[in-house]
Amino acid sequence: MTIWVITEFLINIIDVSILLYFAHNILSQSKASHKKATIAVIVQSAINTILNHYYGIGSFIGFLLMYLSTGIVYHIIWGWNLVKTYIVSIVGLLIMFIGEIASMALMLLSNKSSPYIYFHFNAIRIIAAVFAKILSFALFYANRKRFKFIDKISETRLYQIGFIIGFNVIISFTTFWFYKNISIVKDHKADFIFITSLTSIIFSLSVVEVINRISIQIEREAKWKVREKEYLAQKIYISGIEDMLKQLRAQRHDFNHHIGCIYGLLCMGKTEEAKIYISKLAGELSSFNNIISVDNPIITSVLNVKLRKAHDEHIKTSLDISLQKKICCDPLYLSIILGNLLDNAIEACSKIPEEERKLSIKMFTKQGNLIIKIVNSRDKTLHISKAKLYENYTSKEDKANHGLGLYNIRKVVEGLNGFMKIQVKETEFEVDIAIPLDDSKSAPMIYKNFIAG
Repeated sequence: MTIWVITEFLINIIDVSILLYFAHNILSQSKASHKKATIAVIVQSAINTILNHYYGIGSFIGFLLMYLSTGIVYHIIWGWNLVKTYIVSIVGLLIMFIGEIASMALMLLSNKSSPYIYFHFNAIRIIAAVFAKILSFALFYANRKRFKFIDKISETRLYQIGFIIGFNVIISFTTFWFYKNISIVKDHKADFIFITSLTSIIFSLSVVEVINRISIQIEREAKWKVREKEYLAQKIYISGIEDMLKQLRAQRHDFNHHIGCIYGLLCMGKTEEAKIYISKLAGELSSFNNIISVDNPIITSVLNVKLRKAHDEHIKTSLDISLQKKICCDPLYLSIILGNLLDNAIEACSKIPEEERKLSIKMFTKQGNLIIKIVNSRDKTLHISKAKLYENYTSKEDKANHGLGLYNIRKVVEGLNGFMKIQVKETEFEVDIAIPLDDSKSAPMIYKNFIAG
C-alpha cells in the first residue's frame, strides 16, 4: 500500500506542476520563484494525495476540495486575485480532463479491460496517468499564449465563464461516473465508451475554444482602447508642434531686433547688460535646440510636448538623440512607447524636491535596432515591488486611469519583437528598450547583453 501512496503522490506532483505552469503563465508576468513553486507543488500534492486516499479517485467531493485548496494555496503564496485564480485553475483542469478522458478511452478501447481498474492502484492506471499528463502538458504548451488575456477579462464575464466551465466539469465527472459504473451497460460497452468519451471531449474543446475567442476579443478591445487613447494624444502632439513652429517663426522674425539690441548694448559699453540679455534669450531658445535636430516628426512632436511639461515641473533634462532620418517603426507604437515612458518619468520626478529632479533621454540605432533609454530621478522612500514592474503598477491612487503605462509599453515592445528591461535603483528609475527595425527579426541576445550593461 505504501508504494502506491508514494506513486500517487508523484502523479499528483506532475498534475500540480502542470496546472501551476498554466496558471503562472497567465497570472504572473515575472519569472517563477523556484522556492515558491516547490512549496506550492509539495503542499498541494500532499493535499490531493490525502483527499484521493480518503474519498477515492474520481470523487466529485474530493475534486471540489482539491480545487478549493488549490486556489487558496496559490493566493497565499503568489498573492494572485482569488477569483481569477479559480477561473484560470478551472480552465486548466478542464484541459487536463480532456487529456484524462482521451487517455482513459484509448486505453479501454485498446486492451478491452474494465474501467474499474482505473480507479484503483495498478500498473495500467499508472501508464494511463503518465500518458494523460503528457497529453495535458502538450495541450497546455500548444495553447500557452492563447489564454494570456484571461486575467484581463471583466468580473462579469469571469462569472459567466465560470458558470460555463462549471457545467462542463459536471459533464466530465458524469463521464467518469459512467466509466466507474460501466457494468450498468449490458451490451456494446466499447461503443458506449467511445461515444461518451467523444461527446465529453468535443464539448470540452468547444468550451475551451469559446474561452479562447473571448480572450482574443478582450485583447482586441484593449488594443483599440490604446489606439483611441493614442489617437487623442496624437492630436495633442500635433497641436504642440504647431505651437512650437509658430514660436520659432516669431523668434526668427525678431532675430534682427535681438541682434540690434545686443549690438547697441555692446557699443554703449554695457557688457553686463548684454550678457544678461543674451542669457535670457538663450534660455528662451534652449528648449527648442535639441528638438530641431531630431529628423523624425513623431519623435519631435512627442519630445516637444513632454519636454515642455518637464520644463514646467522644473526638471533638469538631458537629451542625446542620434537617429537615422527614416525609422521603420509604426508611428503609433513609437508615440505610445515614448509618451508613456516620459509621462511616468515626469510623474516620478514631480514627487521629489526640485533640486533632485533629473531626466535623461537617449535614443539611437545600433545593429539594426532602435534603442530607447530613459533614466529619471525617483522617490527613494517609495518601495517598488519587482513583481509589479511589468503589471499594471502605478503609484497613483487612481489606478483605473493611470495604471496602464508600463503594461502598455511592455505589450507594444513585445508586439514589435523587442526587448525591455527595467532597473530600480536607490534614487533612479531606468528603462531600456531595444526594438528591431526589421519586423522579421527579434532583438538579438547580443543586444540584450548590451543594454543590460
